[in-house]
Parts: sequence; C-alpha cells; structure tokens
Amino acid sequence: MSRRAKARLAVRKASRKLARAYRLLSAYKPSSLVVALAAVAVAIFLFGGGVYDVVVKPVVAVPRPRSIWVAYPYTLLEQWLMESIISMVSFAMGFAGLFLIYESTKYADDPHRAYYRFIVGVLLLLAAYFMGQYMLRVQKLKTVRLGR
Repeated sequence: MSRRAKARLAVRKASRKLARAYRLLSAYKPSSLVVALAAVAVAIFLFGGGVYDVVVKPVVAVPRPRSIWVAYPYTLLEQWLMESIISMVSFAMGFAGLFLIYESTKYADDPHRAYYRFIVGVLLLLAAYFMGQYMLRVQKLKTVRLGR
C-alpha cells in the first residue's frame, strides 16, 4: 500500500469518527436543570469578577488579623483574587438560599420540611448579604484608609 493510499484511509477514518461524534453531540439534549445550573455558574463567575481575574491576573492578598501578606497599592479600583473568590462564594450562597426558599413552597403538604428549608434559605441569604457587606465596608474601605 502506498503512502498516498494510507493517507486517504487515515483521512476517511478520521472523517467517519468526526461525523459520528457530530451526530452524537447534535442529538444530545441536556436536562433543563443542567442548563440552568451552568447558566447560574457562568453568571456567578462573571458577577464575581472572573473575567478580570483571568485577564489581569491580580496579586493574591491574604487578609490576616492586624496585617496583610501582600504590599499592593490600596485603592478601590484594584481587586484582589481573594476578594473575587469570596464574592463568588457569597453569590453562590445567596443563590442557594433563594433556591431553598423557592423549594420550600413546593412542600405545602409537609409544613415541617417547608419551614426548615425556608429557614435555612433565609440564613444562607442573610449570610451572603452580610459577607458582601463585610468585604465592602470592613476589608475594602479599611485597606483604602490604611493606604493613605
């Protein structure tokens, strides 16, 4: 068998595999739950500043009691990687809280279960809110005052 014939055979095999993969992927229909969770994950990544983290590659700053581990210009315009991660966790907690509150309405026949889901959802939502306020008011504004 010549080189040219072997190359044609390899191209045909690759073409068949690609066509089969295309058919399988085009017929795949993910559930609406998977699509919704993926959309929420992308939204949390964008709201948390993920694009900024990927493009700018900010310095990692670890806040410690009475000190900080990285010397960095302190202004409100810069963002640290830890702030971004904490805000993403806060958004995820808030979403989980809202989801649990929504899910609690589905259990009208079992008020005990609905009550506990509602309470946990409200606690997660409040924790997310207060974590965001802490990051903004205490951490961010304190480092701005220290930098002057």
